[in-house]
Amino acid sequence: MNSFILLLFPTLVLLFVYWSLRHAWWRPNVDIRYPRILMYHMVSPHLPKNKSKFNRLRVPPSEFEKQLRWLKKNGWISVTMSELAQCDVVPPKTVVLTFDDGYADNYTNAFPLLKKYKMKATIYLVVNRFHQTWASDKDTKQSSEELNAEPMLSHEMVQEMLSSGLIEFGSHTLNHVNLPTLNHEEKQAEIARSKIMLEEQYAILCNSFAYPFGFFDKDDVSLVAKSGYTNAVTTQNGYEAWQDANKFQLKRVMISGRQGMIDFMLKITKGKNR
Repeated sequence: MNSFILLLFPTLVLLFVYWSLRHAWWRPNVDIRYPRILMYHMVSPHLPKNKSKFNRLRVPPSEFEKQLRWLKKNGWISVTMSELAQCDVVPPKTVVLTFDDGYADNYTNAFPLLKKYKMKATIYLVVNRFHQTWASDKDTKQSSEELNAEPMLSHEMVQEMLSSGLIEFGSHTLNHVNLPTLNHEEKQAEIARSKIMLEEQYAILCNSFAYPFGFFDKDDVSLVAKSGYTNAVTTQNGYEAWQDANKFQLKRVMISGRQGMIDFMLKITKGKNR
């Protein structure tokens, strides 16, 4: 028995070290006065591994519900990005659920759960999302057949979500482009024209913007501000003190479909878990 324990102990130590490195539970908690801006894409079941490069973008509905339930149970208050931008002082335990691109599962899978738990969200729409060439792979810079095959939010879905009072829609440009690669006039069309089109299509004020792929330069930030948006989000990881944050370069923490509830809880409390 003693020899078995002696053999088992190093294994347990190694497992604990691996688990600690993977989850980084030892990191200090982020101040609860820092708003938690979370980044989602799809709320849908995973595809078979051999058919998907993007399952990290797919949070299964059952996991999404666990996340909403945990946030509610632990006293987190959800607001839209426009509501957050209006705050001089952000209430403790404020969370913003943001969704990029405008996938139809945001309506079919996420929306019923948001209504169930009375949680708000901001969805960033690609205006020309019905063109099946809009989505490209960030790494290869080639059109993504997998993402372009995904159904997108219809105009009727958007209108119903708007009527709930829980959903805000922001711009993710006209064509989901890499903004820094464009000239000034092209950037202006993608940033300013997309705002105008969304406002005309849905009779809304479009105040919020998300940089496609998280790529932007100084010209892009300036154009977003000049176009009349009140806030813009990046893919830069982390949370920050609201009084110090650049409202046109706001950080977000991505919620991955490949991680579970322990990772989610650690991301909320500690900002990141790796």
